[in-house]
Amino acid sequence: MSKINLETFDLTQLPTIEDGDFEFKSSGTSHKELKKKLSCAVSGFANSGGGCFVAGVDGNGNADNGLSLKIGRQDLRDWVDQIISQVEPVPRYDLKLIQDPSGRGTIQTDSAVLLVVIHESYSGPHMAPDNHYYIRAGAHTVPAKHFIVDAIWAKRHFSKPRLTHLFRLKPEKEQAIQLGILALTEAPAVDIKITISPVPQMMKNYEKLFPLKLPLIDRHNPFFFDVTTFFQAEERFGKGIHLEVEYYDLFANRYIYQTPIEVVGSLPPITIGNDNPEKMVRILEKIEKTLSELRVSRESVVKPSLLLPKQSDSVLSSVEKLIPELLADMKNDLHEYPFIREFVILSDKWVYNSDPNNIVLTYYFENHSHLRNKLRILENYGLVYEITYNDVARFVISEELATYLTSDSQLE
Repeated sequence: MSKINLETFDLTQLPTIEDGDFEFKSSGTSHKELKKKLSCAVSGFANSGGGCFVAGVDGNGNADNGLSLKIGRQDLRDWVDQIISQVEPVPRYDLKLIQDPSGRGTIQTDSAVLLVVIHESYSGPHMAPDNHYYIRAGAHTVPAKHFIVDAIWAKRHFSKPRLTHLFRLKPEKEQAIQLGILALTEAPAVDIKITISPVPQMMKNYEKLFPLKLPLIDRHNPFFFDVTTFFQAEERFGKGIHLEVEYYDLFANRYIYQTPIEVVGSLPPITIGNDNPEKMVRILEKIEKTLSELRVSRESVVKPSLLLPKQSDSVLSSVEKLIPELLADMKNDLHEYPFIREFVILSDKWVYNSDPNNIVLTYYFENHSHLRNKLRILENYGLVYEITYNDVARFVISEELATYLTSDSQLE
């Protein structure tokens, strides 16, 4: 659906009939039925590119008195947040309560029209509390067939490309050293721009060619180019060199991979004497292939930085209401370790051998019920992202969330 501006949205912008982007529910709908319809619609819209659930209007999109701002003793907004939190995983969404009918129907005092905007999700499929997956079929929310659920699962694998780099001896001409950009995941990276700053000594004549532009890099299509020679590699490549790779996924989300690079210590030995060059190259290529798979380590995974849109204070407050205990623990940890951003999730029954030179935070399943689902909420908002590279689930806290948690005005 087309993105709407919640700040300026009013009832005049509603269509006059339900469609694939809007679902209407009357003010006369019982709270029990409204709860069921809302949870199914959240699943359906999240699995179908996003959409809007509007309650308190008739079938033509006109206000028919609106919903009470209180559901029992609970605020309407909190009631809605609680319902949406039962969808697994919870998609990204926004709420707006509209109390001005703007000439389209009537809204009673202490009532409002409820607008829930469910954003397109790349972490589906999303399951409703009744243990069913839903999609939008025209103007209706319907259960998804098994093959559609499988397709949504497959879609997830194409949403987050991750690129890294390595040096290698050039095949068939190992006197030259190549810098390669390759994919860590199955998701393709597109519209790639590669920048090296400053340009190595041997590439000065080609400086105007940077940034190098490529249409695609994936597991089957890495990109290698010559940067220096094996002889006097350190002197000819230079020091203080930085690599920046800008790229996009298939949904036009932008990513940046930035890292300092140095050629010394990054290469296997060159062939000398009477060794068979072709045999050595094949051996080196096998080694390099193995290393490229093993390089999904903490160092290589943490370096990529995903540029995500800055979330509003209302979004952070909404997330805080959903998972206050987990965020409170994170806040305490960040006050004790202000420079730590990495954490793992474990059972207290496991034996975990951590690196004493690399402190990471730890959260236990026994201390936080539904811990994995709570982290999925933070992932959906881009407040944490997963960097798992072994059997232990590992995450990084975004600077935005860290700033929010360490603010003295939050979670007190």
